[in-house]
Amino acid sequence: MAKSNTLTLSKKEELLRHFILNGNIFLVTLKIGLPIAFFQSLNQVFRIFDSFMAAGINASAASMVSYFGQINLILSGIGLGLATGSSLKISQAYGAGDYELVRKQISSLIAFTTLICGILAVLIFPFATPFLRLIGTPEEFIYLGRTFFLIEFFSTLMTFFNSIYIAIERSQGNSKRILQLNMVAMLIKFSLTALGVYVFDAGINFIALSTLVSQIFILAVGIRNLRGKSDVFKFSLSEVSLKSALLWPIILISIPIMVERSAFHMGKAVVNSMVIMYGPLVVGALGISNLICGASISPQMGMQDASISVMAQNRGAENIRRSFDAFKSLLVINLLLATILFLPSYIFAPQITGIFAIGDPEFHGILLRIFRYDVWGIIPLAISSSIMGLLLGFGYTKVTLFMNFCRVFLFRIPVLWYMQNFTDLGSEAAGLVMVISNFLVGLLAIGIALAVINRIAREYNVSFWRKGEEIPTKVEKAMS
Repeated sequence: MAKSNTLTLSKKEELLRHFILNGNIFLVTLKIGLPIAFFQSLNQVFRIFDSFMAAGINASAASMVSYFGQINLILSGIGLGLATGSSLKISQAYGAGDYELVRKQISSLIAFTTLICGILAVLIFPFATPFLRLIGTPEEFIYLGRTFFLIEFFSTLMTFFNSIYIAIERSQGNSKRILQLNMVAMLIKFSLTALGVYVFDAGINFIALSTLVSQIFILAVGIRNLRGKSDVFKFSLSEVSLKSALLWPIILISIPIMVERSAFHMGKAVVNSMVIMYGPLVVGALGISNLICGASISPQMGMQDASISVMAQNRGAENIRRSFDAFKSLLVINLLLATILFLPSYIFAPQITGIFAIGDPEFHGILLRIFRYDVWGIIPLAISSSIMGLLLGFGYTKVTLFMNFCRVFLFRIPVLWYMQNFTDLGSEAAGLVMVISNFLVGLLAIGIALAVINRIAREYNVSFWRKGEEIPTKVEKAMS
C-alpha cells in the first residue's frame, strides 16, 4: 500500500512494482538484471572500441586512451557512487510506497548533482596540466593528450547526470528503457568514431568528441523523460530541497561508494605509475587487458546493480527473506556468466589480444602475457561482485569500501612493489598481481558475506538458509 495518496503510479509502473515485490525472484532477477548487464557490457564495449580505434592509429595513442580513461574513471566514481546510493534509497522508498519522498529525492538529487559538476569544472578545467603532473602523468602524455583528457572530462561530467537518470530508471526496474537508450548511444558513438578515424584520419581527440556526443544524447533523453507524464518519477523544481534531512541519508550512504569507486580506479592509476618503469607499452597493455577482461566482468556488475534495486525495494516492503533470495539468484547467475565467459577468453587469448596489436608483434607479446594472468580473475570477481550486491542492497556501503580498499591497497599495490623489488619477473609482474589480488578479494568477500548474512538474519529474525525458519532473538534465547 502506498503511504501517499497524492501521487499515483501508471498501470505499467504498478504492474512492474508488483512483479518485483511478488513475482518469482529468479525470473525477477533475470528480467531486471539482463538488460542492465547488457547495458554495462555496452559501456565496456565503448571503452574497448576506443582502445581498438586508438590502436589503429598507433600503440602510443592506445596507451594514452587507456591511461587517461583510467583518470576519468576516478572522477566518474563520484557520480557512480552517488547514483548507486540514490538508487538504493529511492528503491527503498518506492518499495515502501512513499511516492512523495521518491519525487523529492529525484528532484533534489538532480540539483545536488548540478552543484557537484560545477565545483569539479572550476577545479579541473583551468588547472588540467598541473593536475595531470600532480598524479604522475608522463610528460609525453600531457603534451599529446591534454585536449583529449579535457574533452573526456567534460563527457565525465555528463555521465554524472546520466548515471543519476539511469539510477532513477533502475530504481523502478525499468531496465528495458536503459538498454534501448544505450544501444542508440552506442550506434552514435561507433558511427562517429569510425567516421573520424577511418574516413577523416582524425586523431584521438575525435574519439573523445564522439563519446561526448553520445553522452549528450543520453542526457537529452533523460531530461525529456524526467519531465514526462509520470507522477512519481519526474523532476519538479518546486520539490527541490537541499535540506540535510532529505539529502543527508542519501549522501551518507553514497560517500563510501564514491570513495570506493574513485579509490579503486585511483589504485589502478597508481599501479600504472608503478608499471611505467617497464615502458609505455606495458602501461597500455595492462590497461587494454583490464578492458578486455572487463567485458567479461561487466555483465556481472550489471546483474549486481539490478539486484541492488530488487533487494532494496523488497527491504522497503519489509520482505527480508525475499531480499536474501534475490542475492542467491544473483550469485547463481553471476557464476554461470563468469564460467561461460571465462572459457572462450582463455582459449582464444592469442586471437583476442591480436585484435588490439595489429602489426606490432612486440606489443602483442606483452599484452598476451598480461592477459593470460588477468583472465583468471573473472570467476573470483563473480563471487565478490555478487557479495558486494548483497552488501549494497542492505546498505553496508562501508564494508564494500573496506573490500575494495583491501583489493587495491593491500592485495595489489604492496604485492606489485614486492615483485618489482625482490623478484626478477619483469613486466610479467603486471599481470600476475592482477590475478593474485582478484583471488584474495574473492576469499575476503566470502568471509565477509558469512558474517554479514548472520548479522542480518539475527537482526530481522529471518533464516538465510531455510525458508520459513526464524532465528531466535536475544530476548527469546534468554527466556528459553
